[in-house]
Amino acid sequence: CLPHQDGRAFLNVTGSAVALKSGVPVAVFERQGKTLRVFEPKHLAEALTVFVRDYAGRRVFAGQQRIVVKEYPKEAAEALRNAGFSRELQDFVIYRPYQ
Repeated sequence: CLPHQDGRAFLNVTGSAVALKSGVPVAVFERQGKTLRVFEPKHLAEALTVFVRDYAGRRVFAGQQRIVVKEYPKEAAEALRNAGFSRELQDFVIYRPYQ
């Protein structure tokens, strides 16, 4: 309906999860979480914390037992770690807690 801002285009499909701050995209996980794109680095830590909480509660990517982030900006590594992702080789991984 509304056009994306320059440099912030993403596909609005089932395999994408977007974090918005005041209606503006901050970050987006694409391809079932394999790719993380960051549009607003200053809000990334907050967005990842909310993502992890919603993932654990099965509100995001409910059918996946783990998320493997293969593509991400180098600057996002610390925020991913702080949000609860662990490093496995070149990737960041988070497992859904058993409930």
